[in-house]
Amino acid sequence: MEEAPVKKRFEAPKPVAVGDVKEAVIESQGGQGDGIAKVDGFIVFVKGAAKGERCRIRITDVKRTYAIGEKAGPAGKKETVDEMEEETEPFRDGPTG
Repeated sequence: MEEAPVKKRFEAPKPVAVGDVKEAVIESQGGQGDGIAKVDGFIVFVKGAAKGERCRIRITDVKRTYAIGEKAGPAGKKETVDEMEEETEPFRDGPTG
């Protein structure tokens, strides 16, 4: 007896990818306190964002039906390389003290 072919669920392309920076308004607050925004109709949970806030969002993870992001600054502001470097630890050669 032959097995029936497994039906694959159609998945539309997602409007965001890891590393993208998008601008959106936080529409509501999630149960964990994260802001909830929509980017081209796709739900994005934003750590540290408040309802009504307009901000730039850096996408950190993309799931099948939603994405997770973090604030990348206020809306309309382009992040500079200097600002990005401030977020990372500087390299130190040898012992610190």
